[in-house]
Amino acid sequence: MGKEKTPAASVPAWMGAWPFAHGEEKRPIVITRDRELSTLYGFEGHQVCSEIFVSSDIFCFNEWTLPPGHWYEPAGLHPADEVYYVTEGSPTAFNAELGEVFQLHQGDALLIPTGTRHQIANFTAKLVKIIATNAPVTWVEEEGGTRIPPVTKPSFFTGGDSR
Repeated sequence: MGKEKTPAASVPAWMGAWPFAHGEEKRPIVITRDRELSTLYGFEGHQVCSEIFVSSDIFCFNEWTLPPGHWYEPAGLHPADEVYYVTEGSPTAFNAELGEVFQLHQGDALLIPTGTRHQIANFTAKLVKIIATNAPVTWVEEEGGTRIPPVTKPSFFTGGDSR
């Protein structure tokens, strides 16, 4: 049997090059609300709205919102450390592979080590806002295209508060 290939995901051309184009010289710049890049992440019906401040060749920095009663799918998995900082609300974080559950609150930060599947749900009646950053990169270029590890069926687990 041959090695099963991961299908290429549809990744926007700006990934790794916002607010500057690929090859454009970087310089100090103020990213105002009108210069943010609005995107959606996830499967239809389970998406989060993400406002990208910067997505360079070495990190991504963004803010995203999750409405009450929603979660994003698929679970994230990146070749980078990622940090979430909760600016509004009380999201629930899942590490589906280990069955871990973390209850977060405004002002909390969550470190998600490289290669850790993660998912955030908002089981409250209030909006969740999170500032997120990945470094060194969000996705990896390989075999001629960007590859995002596939998820076919998300799983949710229950557990206690980690605090």
